[in-house]
Amino acid sequence: MFSDLVGSTALSARMDPEDLREVISAYQKCVAETVQRFGGFVAKYMGDGVLVYFGYPQAHEDDAERAVRAGLALIQAVGGSLRPSCSPATRRGASRQHRQAHMKGEKFP
Repeated sequence: MFSDLVGSTALSARMDPEDLREVISAYQKCVAETVQRFGGFVAKYMGDGVLVYFGYPQAHEDDAERAVRAGLALIQAVGGSLRPSCSPATRRGASRQHRQAHMKGEKFP
């Protein structure tokens, strides 16, 4: 799964770099905490986004379902309805929207 903030490029033009870094760090921490509850593994932080693996390092029969559930929980968490600490920057005027992509892995012989 890949998740990132919507409009962060435009946001970077309106915010001080230190404040933007704080917003992005809070968002990434929220993503990491949320997906880890569902067995997700943070593979890489990429700009304002987070690349998450499900099924690594431990595979589960329901990894696809875990990824979807994590994505749904992340939507709520970023919106601030699960935990106030996961609401990255409403006080700084940042968008609380994010986008996600779920990719299905293929096994090769």
